[in-house]
Amino acid sequence: MRMRLPIEVQIMALCLVVSCIATSCDSGEPSSKVSEELPHKLTSEQAGALILANKNLSAFSEMASHLIDITPSDIWEQTGHQLFKNIESTSSWDTFAVSDGSAVQIGMGFGGFGVTSAVPYDVNKDGTVDIVYAYSFGSGLHRSVIAWLDLQNSTEHIISSKPAQTDFRQYDLILKTEDKQIGVYRIKDMGTSKTSLDVLRTYPSKTDIENMTLVKEGELVWENGEFFNIPVD
Repeated sequence: MRMRLPIEVQIMALCLVVSCIATSCDSGEPSSKVSEELPHKLTSEQAGALILANKNLSAFSEMASHLIDITPSDIWEQTGHQLFKNIESTSSWDTFAVSDGSAVQIGMGFGGFGVTSAVPYDVNKDGTVDIVYAYSFGSGLHRSVIAWLDLQNSTEHIISSKPAQTDFRQYDLILKTEDKQIGVYRIKDMGTSKTSLDVLRTYPSKTDIENMTLVKEGELVWENGEFFNIPVD
């Protein structure tokens, strides 16, 4: 005669199976489904070839050997895009977003540091996580700009301040995702040493940012179909 387990035990066993399926039974590691959904990561050499093959990008052959992958882990995990930056010393330090066989330049770096900070964020609430970033440029007059790349159509949008700024930001920026919003921080007293400049020329690591003196200057807010930087007191 087959013994029947008590109903409480059956329920516990069922819950365990469901929990195991939901977590892929892997003790906290990302499920295989997530990794399968992400595109294959490119090397800097592969990204360079892709960028050079794009007729819409003003790239040059020497640049391909000076690209570095600066992709923050959260951008890769949430968007499947990689960010590659040209750090060739005598050229514009431009950055490119690459994914699924396509490449698009984000921001500009001529005379500045190019992209200094980037975060994933669904800007217009369309269900697609976009890329929001800060970059600097300017030959003679350094200036920083905040923009976002709409990953539905690969279009770049400059983010204005509200109220509008009357002059350029002559300093560099760090962006931070905070409580479902993005905080805008000014880097204070960065210094002009080679070490300090190299941090921005390449891309600041988490440790680099922790060692910076940051002053919050605003928050990015989606309002009436536009993304604004709203100053904070």
